Amino acid sequence: MTSLHNILLIALYLVLALAALTDVWKLRIPNIFPAAVILLFPVWIYSCGWNAQLWQNAVVFIGTFLGGLFLFSRGWLGGGDVKLMAAIALWFDFKGASALYLWMGIGGALLAIAFIVLRRMLPAGIAQSTSIPSLKARGPIPYGLAISAGAILAIVGGNINPQPKPWNLDPASLTGSHRFGG
Repeated sequence: MTSLHNILLIALYLVLALAALTDVWKLRIPNIFPAAVILLFPVWIYSCGWNAQLWQNAVVFIGTFLGGLFLFSRGWLGGGDVKLMAAIALWFDFKGASALYLWMGIGGALLAIAFIVLRRMLPAGIAQSTSIPSLKARGPIPYGLAISAGAILAIVGGNINPQPKPWNLDPASLTGSHRFGG
């Protein structure tokens, strides 16, 4: 991978981590985070090159957003969660989206268990007086953490689309004056 690919992935990981921390701290994901995830994507496409399968990314994005709206209407996800989930879904095609959803689901289950245990371990006085809403007894779960962690695991697993093109350093591909010794 080139340094541009690495810089873009580090920026994406940083945005996802900040979104997760903000959600844990305030139970809110500001719009700047999903917007940044979406704005990084065209730069990623430019760095990797266009491919004919990018239409799948658009379908995954729209499907995730619509599914998220349904979950939001039922009160099962917050609006920030829906926007972050749809924004990161833009980076995946059909095959990659299955890995993304799997990791987000596993992360969500583990997150729910962790918060239930953590809340029960806190003394009652601290749990009620804390200024961190996600630590309050029977409070909501900051699902942005599971979305971000699931996205990072899916990306590390090589599931994003497009994939970076490897450098072709095959000496046989060099021709004419570019050949060494000839």
